[in-house]
Amino acid sequence: MLGKALQKAGAFRLASRLLHSKASRALIPYYIKKNAIDMRPYAGQTYGSFAVFFARKRQEIRYAPEAAALISPCDGLLSVYRVTPDLTVPMKGSVYALADLLPDQKTVRRFGDGLCLVFRLEAADYHHFCCFDDGRLVETHFIPGQLHSVQPIACRQVPVFRLNRRWWSILETKNFGTAAQIEIGAMLVGGVSFALQGAAFHRGDDMGNFELAGSTIVLLLDSAVRRRLALLEPFMPALDGEKEVRVRIGAAIGMVKDEE
Repeated sequence: MLGKALQKAGAFRLASRLLHSKASRALIPYYIKKNAIDMRPYAGQTYGSFAVFFARKRQEIRYAPEAAALISPCDGLLSVYRVTPDLTVPMKGSVYALADLLPDQKTVRRFGDGLCLVFRLEAADYHHFCCFDDGRLVETHFIPGQLHSVQPIACRQVPVFRLNRRWWSILETKNFGTAAQIEIGAMLVGGVSFALQGAAFHRGDDMGNFELAGSTIVLLLDSAVRRRLALLEPFMPALDGEKEVRVRIGAAIGMVKDEE
């Protein structure tokens, strides 16, 4: 078991070094073609390695202008769940309780009867994620975990998200109350590069980016917001995990109503 773990760790380090090398630039045209990536938003950019290419930053992002609009923090495929005591969230062929993703039970209870939004980023997606509202970063935590593939075949063999490297943060927001956000790493992801400087942030600020492979973001909203939030019609099929719906960073996915 230890030997296999060391071999896997060595393979990750080797792959990471390769993808940060100049030689890895040869992979970029193939990756763009394979995933049909529209490179127009990145016109004029050059990349010293595949890792730099993967972390590329768009020149412009459109954000829904309404303060009451809940915007998507990233590109990806969205599923939405109402939080119940026995909620289990299917992810890539396995199921997870919130306690599997968050080690702090007080935080898990804090979002009871709230809303759980799961954003699954695919390889071709833009891998930066933004702040979805004005607010303040209260606390952030890192869980080393292990890096496993998030491919379905891997998830049938091991509880991937329970083991994977992840970061979780508590955010106090202007329009959506207290929220928790979890960034979950996948195979070859060496980490998350956070862009926030200081505690205060504004809607649309670049919060950070994943490195090297597809990943997942879980956003938890409390019960008060769940009662006031109405998903927009195109995203209703995502409710209760009926269907994953494509979302784009900055686009409105729901509107929060004023308290009566």
